[in-house]
Amino acid sequence: MYPFNYRPQRGFVDLRKVFVAMPFANEYEAVYTDLIIPAIKEVNNDLEDNEKLTWYRGKDPKHTRSGWLDILENLFTSRIVLGVLSGDNPNVFYELGIAHATQQLERQLLIAEERYSSKFDLKDLIYTRYDPDNLVASIPSLASALRDTLKVYDINIDRMVSLAESRLSVYEFKIMVRYGVESHFFLPEGEDPLHYEGLAHLCHSGLLRLSAKPSDGKIEYSYYWTDLGNAVLHRLNIIQEHSLKHRINKYHEIFNE
Repeated sequence: MYPFNYRPQRGFVDLRKVFVAMPFANEYEAVYTDLIIPAIKEVNNDLEDNEKLTWYRGKDPKHTRSGWLDILENLFTSRIVLGVLSGDNPNVFYELGIAHATQQLERQLLIAEERYSSKFDLKDLIYTRYDPDNLVASIPSLASALRDTLKVYDINIDRMVSLAESRLSVYEFKIMVRYGVESHFFLPEGEDPLHYEGLAHLCHSGLLRLSAKPSDGKIEYSYYWTDLGNAVLHRLNIIQEHSLKHRINKYHEIFNE
């Protein structure tokens, strides 16, 4: 599968996942177990239970499909892609190149050991350094970098919500008011054709997701509000914050099955 042709299976960013692109050599195992995981756990101490980060790397048991597709899925859908530059591993550089070319820079965090010497093409990249001889001492700085990455991404999400809200048409707004109180809904037959057009626009804008399932020999269509859609509904005061958090978790559970 060529990355240009890849379409994520989940279709959304998992706001809780940190995907680690790093060398698999044993000499770097401690970087993962004694630095990266403890730093993520330190960040989790400040987060609500439904916001706590999870961590995953390509070497771990696969969650979706196999090998390369699993890596692509995580590069496209993880909230943070954490790349370890140490060792100048070509596989790591290839994965980070895909992330740099296809995903927001704000979702990416690079780290390297203190004695790491950047290659020419990497000299302008910003990365967090760690002490390979004292990984425990480097945990606070990595945790701080992770928090900063989360904050910057949250700011960008807020901008996306504001932009999506500003682009709503009258019919799209009516649909959100009418159906926004439900996390998902079915469109009754005989609706105004403009409603179908509005639904299509909401799907195209990433606020809705269409789900089609066979039922009694027919195809049953339903619509789910996405993370972005629920965030806009919250901005419009159609749903409250507790509903927003519940829906995001439920949506991820449904489409991660």
